[in-house]
Amino acid sequence: MVWLRKTRWGLAATVSILCGTASAAFANPPDASSVIPPAINTGKTWEVYKDHWSAQDEAGYAAFVQRIGRSSCSSMATCLNSDANPYRSDVDPELPGDCADMAYVLRAYYAWKNGLPFSYQNAMRTADGAREDLRYSSGGNKVAGRRKIINYVTNAPAFISRIGGEVSTAMFRTDPQTGGGRSHDDFYPVAIDRDSVKPGVLAYDIYGHVGIVYDVLPNGRVLVVASHPDNSVTRTAYGPNFMRSGPALGAGLKAWRPIYVEGAKISGDGSLEGGKLRAATNEEIDNFSLEQYFGTEPHPSGIWHYGEFRFNNRTLKYYDYVRRKLAAPDFAYNPVDELRFGLQTICGSLKARKVAVDNAYRSKVHLKPHPGILPPNIFGTYGEWEEYSTPSRDARLKVSFIELRRNIQHLYEDAKAGAPGVVYDGDDLAGDLFAAFEEEKDACTFTYWRSDTTRMRLNLAHAMERLWDISFDPYHCPERRWGADGAELETCTDDKTKEQWYNAQRFLRYQAERTYNVRMDFTLDELKPPMVASPKEGGLGVEAPADADIRAYLLSLSGPRLAKSEGEGSIVPVNYHEETVAFPAWHNATHSKIVNVKD
Repeated sequence: MVWLRKTRWGLAATVSILCGTASAAFANPPDASSVIPPAINTGKTWEVYKDHWSAQDEAGYAAFVQRIGRSSCSSMATCLNSDANPYRSDVDPELPGDCADMAYVLRAYYAWKNGLPFSYQNAMRTADGAREDLRYSSGGNKVAGRRKIINYVTNAPAFISRIGGEVSTAMFRTDPQTGGGRSHDDFYPVAIDRDSVKPGVLAYDIYGHVGIVYDVLPNGRVLVVASHPDNSVTRTAYGPNFMRSGPALGAGLKAWRPIYVEGAKISGDGSLEGGKLRAATNEEIDNFSLEQYFGTEPHPSGIWHYGEFRFNNRTLKYYDYVRRKLAAPDFAYNPVDELRFGLQTICGSLKARKVAVDNAYRSKVHLKPHPGILPPNIFGTYGEWEEYSTPSRDARLKVSFIELRRNIQHLYEDAKAGAPGVVYDGDDLAGDLFAAFEEEKDACTFTYWRSDTTRMRLNLAHAMERLWDISFDPYHCPERRWGADGAELETCTDDKTKEQWYNAQRFLRYQAERTYNVRMDFTLDELKPPMVASPKEGGLGVEAPADADIRAYLLSLSGPRLAKSEGEGSIVPVNYHEETVAFPAWHNATHSKIVNVKD
């Protein structure tokens, strides 16, 4: 039996690139804030007055989460202390946390304020008894322990503060087919429809990340808010960044399993006394569905990934099916809008990566000697490497560029062929796509600290060109963390050994897939190119990177164009201390603001 041990894990801002957007992509979703009820518990005590969460309670929670997501808050603490939280008070605890913490804490916080019962699984074991990291167990997990509030707790802030030390993404890695009953899990997979996929639903990625849905736009995009190990809060959209899996690993869109306090008595003040906790079984939940795993047309063999997703007599990829199923009836893809949305989302991910790299710089990790050996696995580890490295974040970024490059090509070809479901009303699609790229590239700029405290300004195109050179290793200088070369690299403080580590990790940088089941604890001398050695022998990574050059593809559509040269990044004076960071346009359309982030 393997018991849960709470750690911090290095997961970053996620990026979702999905095919298509409707012309209503940036329309404001309806405001649900009016359904948030006033607080019942206003002090530290958590009295339970209701024996279950009603439809009105769930609607209030959805509106509460939606306000948090639509706001411009940048950490869990600022989210709960901002105007987005109508329940904020002097008795509230400070609640930092990562992605799993945020998912559980927001639910517990709302339950406290509204006198609702609450329960959470606080210990897990692997389903097959293997001694593995529970966050990445190959056979999934089972619940081994649980805490609950069915009557009262005298110090709710202390109870909620404890949650962050006891939960991780291991809690989400359960098989929904066996999730009910006495050892029930906290979640169940929902049907893919607008009544089920709504604010408050959770999006779980089996590679150690979870976000909270806060909006579903008219074009079918599912917007997600999440916290991270560095306590930053980011927004993205549900897509390939949340990897599918078989049901045993529990990936996908999941709602909180309904719980009930049965047999309780009502005291004089209306609070509950006694009783026992029961959770709804799968059969009792109307919108419980295994559709995400087996498809709308399960394969006769029962093999989950052979199932098909059918919509309007067409077979679609899963993420495209989600978009289509949740979108307005007249939804159609617009290639130019899709490119803009994808680039804006990538820009948000780049700025989130900047925060992580800057944190390593401030902590002077790059000045420490490089460890003599890599972690057992760079994507899922502990300690300083987990806190300051960015391999998972970088892999998501690479996948985002790759998928956007592929999707834009498919949309361009479909538009030229007059395929159904794709709209373009201009007369120069290639030109409009290139112009959109140039505009979004110029709008997405950020700076990083070089080793000598000067600052380098880059844009989205610089990041794309350096995509396979940016280092995930926290012991490298910030210049290498951003893939610098030439004059930009001259200020790097790395010694010869660190330079050798950088060169040896090249094929790992070429890898866009996160591989958690591969041994990586090799020394510098043991690392080899994948062409000459197997992974077991130190041949890590892939031989060559995938095509992620969106700009080159757009140029190829109509030949060379006159465009501003990318050149090199520009050095910013040392006394430049403030950078304006704007959320992507799709987020600004859902009631966010432009915020200033102090370095």
